[in-house]
Amino acid sequence: MPGTADSHPHRDSVIVVGAGPAGLACALALARHGVRTVLVDAGDGTPREGSRSCGLDASTYGFAVNLVGDRLDGAAQAWGPLRIRRRSTTVPGPRPADADGAEADEPPRRYGLSQQRLEAALLDAVLASPLVTKAWRHRVDAVDQDRDSVTVTARGPAGEVRWRAAWLVACDGHRSPVRRAVGVRFPGRPRVDRLLCADVKVALPRPPWDESPLEPWLFVDPPFQRDGTVLAQPLPQDMWRLTWQLPLAHGVAKAADATALIPVHGDPADPRRTAQRVRAVLRTLDAMSPDADAAEDPAYDLVWTGEFEVHQRLARRFRAGRVLLAGDAAHLVHPNVADGVDLALQDARNLAWKLALVLTRRAPDRLVETYHGERRSAARRRLAYGEDALHFLSPRGPAQKVGRRLTLMGARSKGTTLRRLDPRALVAESVPEYAGSPLLTPRAGAAVGAPAEEISVVRGDGSRATLSACLDRGLVAVLVAPGIEVWDGPRWRDAGLMPGLRARLGELPFAAELVVTPEYPGAAAHTLLLVRPDGYLAAWLPPGGDEDLTAVALRAVGRRAQEEAAAPAEVAG
Repeated sequence: MPGTADSHPHRDSVIVVGAGPAGLACALALARHGVRTVLVDAGDGTPREGSRSCGLDASTYGFAVNLVGDRLDGAAQAWGPLRIRRRSTTVPGPRPADADGAEADEPPRRYGLSQQRLEAALLDAVLASPLVTKAWRHRVDAVDQDRDSVTVTARGPAGEVRWRAAWLVACDGHRSPVRRAVGVRFPGRPRVDRLLCADVKVALPRPPWDESPLEPWLFVDPPFQRDGTVLAQPLPQDMWRLTWQLPLAHGVAKAADATALIPVHGDPADPRRTAQRVRAVLRTLDAMSPDADAAEDPAYDLVWTGEFEVHQRLARRFRAGRVLLAGDAAHLVHPNVADGVDLALQDARNLAWKLALVLTRRAPDRLVETYHGERRSAARRRLAYGEDALHFLSPRGPAQKVGRRLTLMGARSKGTTLRRLDPRALVAESVPEYAGSPLLTPRAGAAVGAPAEEISVVRGDGSRATLSACLDRGLVAVLVAPGIEVWDGPRWRDAGLMPGLRARLGELPFAAELVVTPEYPGAAAHTLLLVRPDGYLAAWLPPGGDEDLTAVALRAVGRRAQEEAAAPAEVAG
């Protein structure tokens, strides 16, 4: 485990402060790479009550499954595309079509998963990991660092204790003591929105033959919530998360010390008003079903409610020496644009493989610096879309209100999607997430820097798997080889390009796996894709471009081609 300050610094270990989703995922992801951590948290190591976030992108959900295994079996609900209903009219939305124009099936892009269930699974996996040392009921008092290590001083049940490690990851929330200790500012806009959330158990009618993913619904100016929005998201076992947009209690503040989703106490928390809101939403959802029973309201159980104020903030730096910020300690984004847990898990996923390579001297320290560039850019983009969505969802002046009304009228008459009400789609359709990262090998027309598509692959031992199951360990080279499905077992390993590709990957100073797939969207036969451990495309090599594999693989981990022959210790800095 990481040692005390009086012992020799452990150059192969990491301190993680905070046992929320970001901290738990970071400790588990590092353990998956064989890295020892000490997890410091003020809590007692039991799951937290309540649940704010409930949605994960498909790639993030795959990452969570890789970390906890079957602990999440049955815990997630696949979601179809977001549906939008303005007043009493459903707005037509896009549907994927195949080459013949018929409606086509596509894998779910998002999953409904309660934060409480996710945290419980992550915590259970952490408690079972021998590579994670748990330090419960400890509060951080000081952080000191030098060129080679960082020391944390904390106070716990037995008094003061210190740990020293090579790196410190601060996942200690919006009020982060670590962030304050290293002097990183956290500017932004507090109290930009106010939300009321409820988890409701209700069996809404659904045709038994309908096996399509359930669709979340966004109600805009519905009869039961004039000049506001209500979001209804399905969860497993007949659960629904309902979220109402409420008026701000004291207007929009320009400055405040509060920096996160803060519980609000006031009029909307009245149980009778909450019950009225729940019944109105469920009545509408029930009425949209072909098997609706108009005679009576659906019976339901109110499982949980919470009321919050929303803030948008972004840390100036995600790295300060050997201290790295993740999760709410680094950013707060409106949940209409990104679930906080989803962003937090992506922070942990981006950081873990980079720290593992640096700690084992297989990549230079500059690889860690790309964490700041990639993840802060991703959070900043979502903040920008969040501001635009707020102007539309919560217009503050006459001009914004007129613009909102015209957009809604145009969407209804033209049958177009209300894109500004679904900023997640705008994020997905914009330039690739990590465009401009020095770890990428750009190619015109290819989505380098975006998450790789979920596909079926054949691994070296002949077993079949999904691409996501191959991630979070090393690089993955994907060769597009039409007709591979006719091969039995591992015979493909010695066919065509395979021996040469395997030889090049085997010469790399870090782990890399070669898999094949019969097809990949937009890729010709014999295209070679290089996928990072966090699931992002690092390179797209056209047929015949595999000679560049070594160079692009080295670039993907922050090394340069001329360093290939250098000893691992000589490139650590």
